Amino acid sequence: MKTKRLQLMIMATLFLGVNIGGASVAQGATLQHKSTVVTKKPMPKSTVSTINVSKVNSTKKSTFRPLVTKPAPKPVSKVSSKPAAKPAASGATTKAQKTVAPKPVAKTTSTGVKSTASKVVKTSNANSIQANTAVITRNKVGSVVTPATERIEHVPNVRVLLGSRSSDAKVTSTANMVVLNSNNGQVSTISANRGTSVGVQGGKIVVNGKAIDSVVTLKPANSDAPFLFEGKGYRGGLTLRANNGKMMVINSVPLEDYLYGVVPQEVVPSWPAAALEAQAVAARTYALHTMEENKGKLYDVSTSTDHQVYNGVSGETQATTNAVNKTKGMVMLYNQRPINALFHSDGGGYTEDSVNVWGSDVPYLKGVKDFSTGTSTSNWTVTTSRQALESKLNAASKGVGKLKSIQLTPLGKPGQQTSDRGVSGRIKSATFIGTSGKTTVDGDSLRSILGLKSTLFDFYVNHNPVKGTGKAYHNFTGSNDTVYIKGHGWGHGLGMSQWGAAEMAKRATPGDTNYYQTILRHYYSGITLKKMY
Repeated sequence: MKTKRLQLMIMATLFLGVNIGGASVAQGATLQHKSTVVTKKPMPKSTVSTINVSKVNSTKKSTFRPLVTKPAPKPVSKVSSKPAAKPAASGATTKAQKTVAPKPVAKTTSTGVKSTASKVVKTSNANSIQANTAVITRNKVGSVVTPATERIEHVPNVRVLLGSRSSDAKVTSTANMVVLNSNNGQVSTISANRGTSVGVQGGKIVVNGKAIDSVVTLKPANSDAPFLFEGKGYRGGLTLRANNGKMMVINSVPLEDYLYGVVPQEVVPSWPAAALEAQAVAARTYALHTMEENKGKLYDVSTSTDHQVYNGVSGETQATTNAVNKTKGMVMLYNQRPINALFHSDGGGYTEDSVNVWGSDVPYLKGVKDFSTGTSTSNWTVTTSRQALESKLNAASKGVGKLKSIQLTPLGKPGQQTSDRGVSGRIKSATFIGTSGKTTVDGDSLRSILGLKSTLFDFYVNHNPVKGTGKAYHNFTGSNDTVYIKGHGWGHGLGMSQWGAAEMAKRATPGDTNYYQTILRHYYSGITLKKMY
């Protein structure tokens, strides 16, 4: 009996031990669904930083792929008549696709103000269930949770081409600079405030007379310290690449720092905060879209209106820096991807469907009412002559002899699309009839030929629209004809109107701190706003 009782006690002990262990395992498996005390080993704390020097060349890029749209021709960005408020070019382009837009005004006196805002944000509760849940939520796209391996864990770097040169240049920084080779290995350190000569020779980058590698990166050891390239300040690091006998100069900079130097070039810093914030989100979204398009190339964006105007540290203002910080990581998505966030200076009363501008039917780029009231950008008139018009057509190989008439639907109210005008009234095509025949010119080419601000215009032959009834006149008399061209808006008319956004922002309800989202949802149809990092 004692032996049997002992065996039973041993078996009971083993049975209870197995079940207790099983319960522990089961409790661990359901941990993610409970909000009670956690015994699971805590995850390491994460730091989200826009200026982490040690990760300038190792941060993960966004894995979002841009929408595929039909490549579009690049509209001419110059205009012949200079307004009081000078926009930049009418749009920015990637090589394959027309994109972002004109600066609405000339430089303001507030440029050059250095940001004092804190740029490092740390999560203080990364090992809690709530914090881990928040991380997952932030990385959702629509209702789909992005796999952990595809999250944007850190602010991505954007590669900005500052230019190419064959001559030497000088780089300085108030902090020590590390010199890295093409494998990201440290070669040397340059002392603070020392003028450093960089150049190219024999397919290698030369630093202070020493040939190092085909690709060399210089980074300030103190990530808060900008560097100077040829006397102009930039954040991030400087990558120099030997390319066909020249030195490509690329600023590798965290995306948020890049936006500090972009947004003030695209808006008026004295505009209401909501307009600046809308521009910050549009610029961020466009940059991410373009970075994905150019992922396999040597750089992502340039500093001109071919992409977005970027002026480094010298272009920063406090108001626009605040707008970037307020919207940090906020991106516009369509079908779970960052959109091609086109914008332009002034919609002239109504924006346009993308299909009527470049032939690509992009669902989020649809014509909507524009609220702009800028006098120099919303309405304009150009006066010329029949002879000058004929000369410009001849120069573009569109000559038809002596002009007799123009076949074009008169400009009417927006929303009434015709065969030759888009939903906003922008010209899709116009036919010129002359003594030697006729020719049809598409609206974008016509804008280029005539040097106009937009394609939203009409012709008034021998009738001044300012003094008359506003009715268009398309027939020539053949004798000293005066041609008035009355138009509206500035730029391609796709996406967000910058002056329109500024006017909308004035109408925001006091206390509505997220009105920039209302602006974006108005100008971009069907988009989703998500904080991606």
